[in-house]
Amino acid sequence: MSIVAGIDLGTTNCCIAIPADTDIPNKQALIDSRRLRPLGGALLVANPDLSLTTPSAVWIGPDGTPLVGALAKRKARQAGAPPAMFFKRNMGTDQPVIAGHATLTPLQASVHLLRHLKTVAEQALGVAVDRAVITVPAYFETSAKTQTTQAGAEAGLEVAETLMEPVAAALAHMHESGGTAAERKRFLVYDLGGGTFDTSVVSWDPEDGFSSRSFDGDRYLGGYDFDQAIVDWMITQLPAYDLRAEPGDAADAERLARLLSLAETAKHDLTRETETEIINQDLEDRTGLPMSINLPLGRHEFNRLIEGFVNETLDHCAEALSKARLTQTDLDEIVLVGGSSRVPLVAELLEARFGLTPRLFHPELVVAVGAALKAANLATRSQVLELEALVPDGDSVDIAGRVLLSNIEAAEIEVEVAPEGWEPQRERITDPEGTFLFIEVPLGDGECVVRVLADGREIAVERVGVRAETATAVPDLAGDILAHDFSVELLDRQLCRVVQAGTKIPHRVYQRLETAIRGTTLAVRLYEGWIPIGVVKIRDLPEDLEPGAVVELTLEFAVGWTVHASVRIPHLDRSATAVIEIPVREVASWDEIRTRAAAARTDWRQMQREAHRAESAKARPEIEQRLDALEPLVARTQDQAKAHHLLLEAETILQGLLNSRGPEDYLEPPLADFEESLRNLSELVLFLQREEPDSAPMYRLRRDDLEQQGRAAYDAGDFVAWPRVNEKLDDLEREILHIPSIREIAVMQQTPSLLRDWLKRRIDAADNAIRRKYGELQTDSRVDQHDRVKLPAQRDDLLADLSAISFAVEEVDAARPSAPEQLRNIYYDRLRPLEHRINGWGREAGMRQSQ
Repeated sequence: MSIVAGIDLGTTNCCIAIPADTDIPNKQALIDSRRLRPLGGALLVANPDLSLTTPSAVWIGPDGTPLVGALAKRKARQAGAPPAMFFKRNMGTDQPVIAGHATLTPLQASVHLLRHLKTVAEQALGVAVDRAVITVPAYFETSAKTQTTQAGAEAGLEVAETLMEPVAAALAHMHESGGTAAERKRFLVYDLGGGTFDTSVVSWDPEDGFSSRSFDGDRYLGGYDFDQAIVDWMITQLPAYDLRAEPGDAADAERLARLLSLAETAKHDLTRETETEIINQDLEDRTGLPMSINLPLGRHEFNRLIEGFVNETLDHCAEALSKARLTQTDLDEIVLVGGSSRVPLVAELLEARFGLTPRLFHPELVVAVGAALKAANLATRSQVLELEALVPDGDSVDIAGRVLLSNIEAAEIEVEVAPEGWEPQRERITDPEGTFLFIEVPLGDGECVVRVLADGREIAVERVGVRAETATAVPDLAGDILAHDFSVELLDRQLCRVVQAGTKIPHRVYQRLETAIRGTTLAVRLYEGWIPIGVVKIRDLPEDLEPGAVVELTLEFAVGWTVHASVRIPHLDRSATAVIEIPVREVASWDEIRTRAAAARTDWRQMQREAHRAESAKARPEIEQRLDALEPLVARTQDQAKAHHLLLEAETILQGLLNSRGPEDYLEPPLADFEESLRNLSELVLFLQREEPDSAPMYRLRRDDLEQQGRAAYDAGDFVAWPRVNEKLDDLEREILHIPSIREIAVMQQTPSLLRDWLKRRIDAADNAIRRKYGELQTDSRVDQHDRVKLPAQRDDLLADLSAISFAVEEVDAARPSAPEQLRNIYYDRLRPLEHRINGWGREAGMRQSQ
């Protein structure tokens, strides 16, 4: 039976573990010899030198022989071609890395690393390891996750699942703490690795179990940035030497690798001590001048160098809390994960920001433990037999699985289950999928034999170990989750979200769009986050196809990170399908990045003058954050893949801003309603000035103040303050109308017949508005499927309320003296609130937010 391992494929170090219950020969002897180390429901597989982590380093010799791990990392300190390190940061791109005497892609380097981990595990365990759960950063794009799966396959591993690193850490944490607490708990997982940062807000509830509420992060922020900051500081301290680095220069790459190695050692020293010295006499600068490096570095100076990076991680934590709709006072615990979280400044700033002392929880090992716990829930498999994970219930267990019929030729196939000390049970396979289920099999002495027989001949046998006692339940967390929004580009270059970040896969989504212009080709362009990933096209359409034709888009996100897309124009019965193979991102040259970055900065300055003020204000933090981060990278020609990623995101945001229509595109109620309310209030204040002059100034001031607030909210595009101001205007109008003298003027100035006719026109307009709004929401690409199915019932409720109002109007006796007041009451108390509901339909559920 194959072993499913859990692998933390880290930027700096890797770790491999197996579930603690895995049935392997000589398990106890391996534990006693420390080749297996128990931790939190898993067994960590140690290297031959008994170390539990393997450096993520690859070096290829002149003859093509690879060195992986510690042996490869040592090459970074020696003269000659440096090893490939930190290549995980560039997964999903074609950015090459120097690996000794070869140049590899991040995918190829990862294959060497995974193959090495597989070999080490098989040598230690004495059995084949051919399946794995591999962890990935939460903020990895789909292309990077796809390459991780591909790397596993090329290394001889079937990747059963990719699991988000903070989720893996949370899984291990809950297992370690028992996961059975009677009280609710919420905690923040802070995962700062060598190259990436992830954070997740997770919760435990005795009734609902364990769940991941939100996540955030930065796939280009980690300990590597700390090392680079130290290198930059070293360069400023050594002005006599020429330490410029040109892209593609092998000597410069070697020098940088050795400087980074010195910086990493200094970082580790300063994690334990308050002072260190960076000493080296073996390097030469670009001119060949021998260098003498002897630089003292204190923790205070180190903290100053990295404080900006750490504060960025805290901002991501705050964003994750906001997404989870929690505040820092709602947190019970902060869990530190990842080797870089050992830096003392991290815990200091976290405690200062969130008021909790963080807990350091096996930061280099916990992610692999979580992956192994997830692997324990997966089915085990041999050539012809697949068994589901065994979950004992008292003194018995259900045994389920399937026989892989495609590998067997026989007229009759049977499965036999023989618990030790009990009579065997046998079942004939009749299901075409080969599935079987044995209910409440006695546990006996803890072992059970499962046999597969083909025409009476035994072709497979597996011994499985089970326990009578029930262990701590492992929460069933989905590992495959979309890390970014997926969107469709509209004609005005705005992005219309079709799938939200955090969606579990597999997932299928249906979206109705409309054609915007005439043309013989329909193109639907998809984005992941701010990055374009693919296009689906329908060609050879009729030239007279009118704009506004309905287009149906279906996206299916499959396990393994394949996206299937189909587009259909129903009334033409024309369609197209495509498998969106998320492309490996081609990283632009430095010259191109430099040119495009300068153009983006120029475009942004221009748009700030031309775009709507509210839209430019909303876009400013997103754009300037990326352009500011891009600037030093371009200046130093450093971290090319990260620079290109930031550039792509900035360009996409700028494209959307270029065609923005401003607040009128998404603010409810419309500006015209606001202006009408102001006119009505002005008229009422004039009535009040004549009847009760002492009261009028106060109401005039309140009316003018609300006008000022409303115009400021509209100009700022503030979709929270804007409806509140409009509600206050309505409340002020009602308040004035309740003043007896004003109420009498307002009511008595019109005859009942005029009031009734006016109300009927308003009712007809409301009826048309309901039906028009229903049609708009049905085709609005911003309404997700969950909200769309509610629309018919919502329409019917609005129409029913309107019908009741119409009946009430007809029931008013026009001959009675109170008729005008009755009709006015119907308007203010019933029709006008319904009109506001109609205007806000879709907005209250968050369906009409700005894209």
